[in-house]
Amino acid sequence: MAIVGEFAPFVQFCFIACYVAFLLAKPRRWELILVTLAGAALGFVFVRQHLGPWISGLGLAAAVWAVLAPLFRQKALHPAIALLALYPTAASAAVLAINRQGGLVLDRYLLAADGSFGFQPGFLAANFVLNHSPVNAVCGFCYFGLPVAVASLLHTVSSGRLVRLCLLLAVSAVVGYTVFPAVGAQVAFSNDFPGAPPSTNASFAMVMFEPGSHPRNFMPSLHTAWGLALLLAAWPLGKAWRWAIVIYLAPMLLYALASHYLCDMIVAVPWTLAATNALDKRWGRVAVYLAIAAGWMLLIRFGLPMMYAYRVNPWFFAAATLATPALLSGDAAPARTGVVPECDEI
Repeated sequence: MAIVGEFAPFVQFCFIACYVAFLLAKPRRWELILVTLAGAALGFVFVRQHLGPWISGLGLAAAVWAVLAPLFRQKALHPAIALLALYPTAASAAVLAINRQGGLVLDRYLLAADGSFGFQPGFLAANFVLNHSPVNAVCGFCYFGLPVAVASLLHTVSSGRLVRLCLLLAVSAVVGYTVFPAVGAQVAFSNDFPGAPPSTNASFAMVMFEPGSHPRNFMPSLHTAWGLALLLAAWPLGKAWRWAIVIYLAPMLLYALASHYLCDMIVAVPWTLAATNALDKRWGRVAVYLAIAAGWMLLIRFGLPMMYAYRVNPWFFAAATLATPALLSGDAAPARTGVVPECDEI
């Protein structure tokens, strides 16, 4: 785990997710004992060698068993367990590789776009979270614990679609990070964040230089996109699953707002819906949602005067974006409820 960077907080949650997914797969007693003992031994090594938290051993043992189980003709665990273990290193390597030498970012454009709403949502959310320790603890746990939330669905009939959607979102987001690079307000405006947001207007926007050590990982917000993917996967599983994911998403998205720009999160909605429709080969809707996402990028980059012309404009653009799924016949939001049987028990 030499390359983790800002993804380091996700490490232990990724390994916890591996072990949780293993437990939810209802392993046989001897499998449970074998993996747990091997994980405990590996965890001891991790701690003694200062390689990571103790839980890393349990997660790594579960990930290895996911690969080995089919060879012993045992119940195959979901292969995504192994992907979860690799996520921090793979993600950090990908975003750092986008621009190793540093370069221009568009954070001032994003901050100006957020400011057109009449306030700075990200700064406001960060200020609230940081000044309320219990809220910070809960929201941070849900934000960094996203891999555990994904793992909780790997034993359901929605698992295959969820994994495909999450992978498609991860790969496609790299394109977005390249087209509209940004490093986040906490990095770009560190002297003002979060207590004193800069005053913005249409002329506030300009490109900024950031070194390559600051990952370009904005537009779209992958946390928002993956949160929507969880909701889409939980929807056909019944009311209990729906409410569980909604309750989880509330603090997670609040922390995401404190870590992202509002417009970054808005773009994640059509981006996610484009990806889920691509899985269904509904290419017409894919084109519509991609056009909306691209429209936001063009609007932020070249149309800030339009957003500032009237106070209602950004609110109208945001409402129209969020209402698009309902306008496209109503089954593109938590849709395809007929894919799996309705089940009201978790």
